[in-house]
Amino acid sequence: MEPPAVLPVALLLAGRSCLVVGGGGTAARKVDGLLGARATVTVVAPRLSEALRDRLADAPEVTWRQKRYGPEDLAGVALVFTTTGIPDVDHAVSTDAIERGLFVNSADDRENCSFFLTAIVRRDPVLVSISTSGTSPGLAAFLRRRMEAELEACLGDVAGLLSDVRTELQARGVSTESLDWSAVIGTPLFDLVANGETAEAHRFVVEHLR
Repeated sequence: MEPPAVLPVALLLAGRSCLVVGGGGTAARKVDGLLGARATVTVVAPRLSEALRDRLADAPEVTWRQKRYGPEDLAGVALVFTTTGIPDVDHAVSTDAIERGLFVNSADDRENCSFFLTAIVRRDPVLVSISTSGTSPGLAAFLRRRMEAELEACLGDVAGLLSDVRTELQARGVSTESLDWSAVIGTPLFDLVANGETAEAHRFVVEHLR
């Protein structure tokens, strides 16, 4: 089967209402991901696994509707996950969501998805996303582990420093689009940041950026 064509995006879900149908381990992982994006989450399931129940106890932004799924649960949501593992239920959720123009992910069921999740390496604010277009989540997870091991731990701090320099230049009326950022992004900068030499790293960028 030919893999689908996809457009990688980074969704801004903070404060947006998202729905997770199902109460097991897969649902718990989807809830964690949504909370990481600061979404407001509703879980619809007759029962919850112990792990998900414990997770919800520490997350006031998550609401549990102790019931079976119904189309009314889609009202006002921005994104939908269905994780029950019951084909008829997951298919119904996907069909209802797509009919309403909502994006839906059906766990382990590529044919009933209108979007796929990616494997992620986080170095906030840097986020590296890996997708196999739904063909092999196992391969995506393998690549995530490899990149997790290889990417510098200080990558997020480097991004913050570069953002500060960019903001300073823009405040002085300097266009940052034509500058050669590749001249400063590399091992010397990473080493300075990793060693906590933030001021020296800032000077390095300013002096070598052309």
